[in-house]
Amino acid sequence: MDLSPCKLQHTMLTLDSALIAIVAEFTGPYAPYQGVALTPCSGGGVFVSATDSGKIACMAYDRKGRGDESIYLLPSTELVRSCKGLKTAEREITIGDQTALITTFRKSAANEVKEIPITKSQTTPPPLAKIMRHCIDTWGATPVASNTAGRYATDYVEKAIKVLSTREKSLVFSAFDGGPLRIQSDCGDIVVLVMPQTAEPIPPLPSWLELFAQ
Repeated sequence: MDLSPCKLQHTMLTLDSALIAIVAEFTGPYAPYQGVALTPCSGGGVFVSATDSGKIACMAYDRKGRGDESIYLLPSTELVRSCKGLKTAEREITIGDQTALITTFRKSAANEVKEIPITKSQTTPPPLAKIMRHCIDTWGATPVASNTAGRYATDYVEKAIKVLSTREKSLVFSAFDGGPLRIQSDCGDIVVLVMPQTAEPIPPLPSWLELFAQ
């Protein structure tokens, strides 16, 4: 059976499948947070985003992606496993009406194509774009100073580091003043926002550090 992308009845989106596997780690257990939002960019490329009830959010961008329709995808275990990135090959997913084709492009062997049924959520995705717009309008696109220190839940920070480290050798950390911690891939195609539990004054160094430095 020919499983080439052209055999899908209607192709909605094509993008780097690894981004779906990464972003899917930040979904929540209940609606409307169970899905991964896939949105074509008007300037080209595809956005991938998800959030766990607003406590942590992940947004990614595949500049080579293409598509003409937004969908809210429910990531099954089989789909996420098949989408995961490989160090020795590249993977691309082409999404149709009811199925997705995941193609693994190997350097020294024939390409592999796997067909997987997909489920789309009937709920409306969380408004992450509006939340990000608020962050940019409040703190600017390049925050340069912070007057407060955020207290962040260690399990969310740990999750972000663990998930992104499957793809990245180094990460960039910064924080919006009094707002979310931004953990970003080195090349900038993936951004995780960890919401603060509290915004607090920046604490002084512990007094023992001055003794240690003598």
